Formats: sequence, structure tokens, C-alpha cells
Amino acid sequence: MDHRFGGKKLERPLDDAELAAFNASTRGLARTLGITLTFISGERAEGYVDVEERHHQVTGIANGGLYCAIGETLGSVAGAAASGHTVVGMNNNTDLLGSVDAGRIDAVALPVHVGRSTHLWRVEMWHEARLVATTNLRLMVLAERRVGS
Repeated sequence: MDHRFGGKKLERPLDDAELAAFNASTRGLARTLGITLTFISGERAEGYVDVEERHHQVTGIANGGLYCAIGETLGSVAGAAASGHTVVGMNNNTDLLGSVDAGRIDAVALPVHVGRSTHLWRVEMWHEARLVATTNLRLMVLAERRVGS
């Protein structure tokens, strides 16, 4: 990967080229869902998903699991950037506040607690200036493992 993410705490945000490389290297659920990161630093992460029919539940609105995945993805990226280590989710508490059937969900992850062994990140998700979900994501920091190892 052609970016500075991983190995140590990010002292400055990823630049545009590094963000592009990061997004190009995304795999797994984040890639499947189309989660795109637009800002990554040791203090926060931002991103979005463009809601499409493939994200819908049976009633034609975004599945609640989409919001959980956005929260887990942005919070984990922010936690790894803040610590320089691999982080794993311990608890994902996502509150669904409004429905979205189409359009962009913008999200931002901000720290509540950043400790040596655990973090708590709050991720807010917005659609057209309306708060539609929040995630409180508790992470365990695997200090013996650097991001990417």
C-alpha cells in the first residue's frame, strides 16, 4: 500500500494520494458495501456510503446492519490510526434514528476515550443534514500487533 497508515500513530492526516491508495486497498465488507473514507487522522475518520437498492432491507430502506458496518469501519480505522496498532471490536452499539432509502450517508468517527488497551469511538451518520444513526464502538488495542502485520 502506498500510504502511511499503519505502524505508528498518524501525526498528520493522510493526503489525497494516500487516501486513494487506502480506499483502493480496502477489502472485505467495507469494499462490498462501498464504504469510502474521505479523511483519516489520529484524531478522527470521515467517510460515506451512497445508499443503493443492494443496501435495502425488505421494506425498501437501508438495512440497519449497514449503519453498524459504517460505524465499525470508521471507528476501527480511527482507532488504528490513533494507536498505530491493530484494533478489534469489543462492542458495537448502534442506534438507528431515521431511515434512508437513497442518497449519501456521511459519517464521522470521533474519540470518546483513547487509552493504551481500549478505545471508545462515537460515529455519527448523517443524511441530508439529518442525524440518522449513531454508533458507540469499543475497541481493544492489540499492542503487540502493528496495523498491517
